[in-house]
Amino acid sequence: MTNILSSWTLFLPQMVVGSLVGALLSVLGILIVLRGMTFFGVTLSQAVTFSVALSLFMEWPGEIFPIVFSCILVFPLLYVRKLRGMKEEVILGILFVFFSAASQFMLALGGNVQNHLMAAFFGDILTSQVRADSFGIYIAVFFFILYLSFFRRFLFISFDRDEYKIQVGNPLPFDLLFYIILAASLTVAVNLLGTFYSIAHLILPVFALLPIIRSLKLLTIVCALFSIFATISGFLISLIGIERNGELIYFPTSSSIILVLCALAFFIHLIRFLTTSVFSQSVR
Repeated sequence: MTNILSSWTLFLPQMVVGSLVGALLSVLGILIVLRGMTFFGVTLSQAVTFSVALSLFMEWPGEIFPIVFSCILVFPLLYVRKLRGMKEEVILGILFVFFSAASQFMLALGGNVQNHLMAAFFGDILTSQVRADSFGIYIAVFFFILYLSFFRRFLFISFDRDEYKIQVGNPLPFDLLFYIILAASLTVAVNLLGTFYSIAHLILPVFALLPIIRSLKLLTIVCALFSIFATISGFLISLIGIERNGELIYFPTSSSIILVLCALAFFIHLIRFLTTSVFSQSVR
């Protein structure tokens, strides 16, 4: 226990950044799920990973290029998913596989690119050099504030697009703004903490809580707390070593957090199912 407490203070910056980014993504995920765009969000995360890989390949320094390139990728993604004669899930499925393969293709380059790209896929908060005052965090916070500022308008467009056109006008500018916010936030998350970590926080909290919480304000708060709790719990689990064959083994931090997210989501759905079943039987 003493070792865990000392490790807690040692890795506090990574824990703070992981909790902050996870909470931001969980709030963004609310509108993603409500719009029925879960697969689009997952596909975009793969496109973001490719932009990170490309910036490494081209040896462009800093965090700004992946963000800019990911925002540019939004426009062709939006265009191809609306092509007539093809189902949206087919287009997104093709793009998902393409960007995944293109990113992994970069692994053949080896060296520094390979190491960084593996980190971009799987991430590991425990060993990362992330800082709470990094440029990427400032960018993520800026776009999150922008998201909250226009949340009501994004929500209006999502649920009654025709009425928005009548009362306000063309929804396209705010549609594009929403997708750019999503792309930029995902880029920061992938660059700092990995693709799978980002996807998990984007969709799992809202998937778990939306069936039982109808208030958007309450859902936003609980999703953020859900994400933070899973991050801290997964972090602590990864600090507990397990002895195997005379060797002390530590689980990967990001993967531990994702497994906690999955376990919590499954537990909530299981409790809801059992409660509903018992209630239905008592009514009969």
